[in-house]
Amino acid sequence: MTPLRPVRGFTLIELIVVMVLISILAGTLFMVLRGPMQAVADNEKRARLVDIAETALQRMMREIRLALPYSVRVSGTNAVELLRLLDGGRYRAKGAGRLKFNVNGDTFDSLSTLVNAGAVATGTGSAACTNGTADCLVVYNIGQPLTVASATASGLSANAYLGASTAYDGNVATISAAAANSVTFDNNDLAGWDLSFESPRQRFHVVDTPVSFVCNGGEIHRFSGYAITPTQSATPGGIDNLLVDQVSACTFTLRAPTLTRAGLLTLSLTINDATLGQSVTLLQQVHVDNVP
Repeated sequence: MTPLRPVRGFTLIELIVVMVLISILAGTLFMVLRGPMQAVADNEKRARLVDIAETALQRMMREIRLALPYSVRVSGTNAVELLRLLDGGRYRAKGAGRLKFNVNGDTFDSLSTLVNAGAVATGTGSAACTNGTADCLVVYNIGQPLTVASATASGLSANAYLGASTAYDGNVATISAAAANSVTFDNNDLAGWDLSFESPRQRFHVVDTPVSFVCNGGEIHRFSGYAITPTQSATPGGIDNLLVDQVSACTFTLRAPTLTRAGLLTLSLTINDATLGQSVTLLQQVHVDNVP
């Protein structure tokens, strides 16, 4: 009968040595991988902030591209305002159905179909347009003169922000009816009021609301549905919606358009998240239409 051989196991010292070696290898591997893992986490945090900033800028750009020509204006470096277009087209210049420039209310033909005619808010009297209860007809807006005093002195205005007045003929009127191929305007409360200037290309526009983007207190807010006023305000009122928070810096600058050159609006936005220890700055530029 063959005697049994004794079986030897690991000694405690051998086990401790193995555990120490494994710990050293694990620590070394962690130190090697720590950098790339932290870089991935930082990139994810930064991508999140970039997405927040880019979404806000894209939202602003989309509406700025809908601005009435020569209606984009900037107050300081933290507020931008525009008159938003709902529709527009070309008016008939001669014959029956033409747009008359010597009356304070009439119906004229649109040579192109108004896509959003059913969405036009209507009213009567010039104040309905400027106070936001009705949409506005605008013809040949070039943003001049800049003040009511200058418009009163000349008797004419091609600046939609100045509205209409008995003191001067303006380029804004309240829309009282709209169909696919016709528009009716009503400024009959203003005796002797006429549209100031004919458009060289027979263009007219329908404005539904002013819109402001205001950066203040670490947030950007969007305002709409408030009254049209000659002077821009950083607190316009109306409907207030938060666009983005976590804003540590913002700058809005405008190179105003001319009759021969489009304008350029530059939007710079810095988003900061202290909990993540990250911040990003994005810059976007928007070409501003100059075809009234």
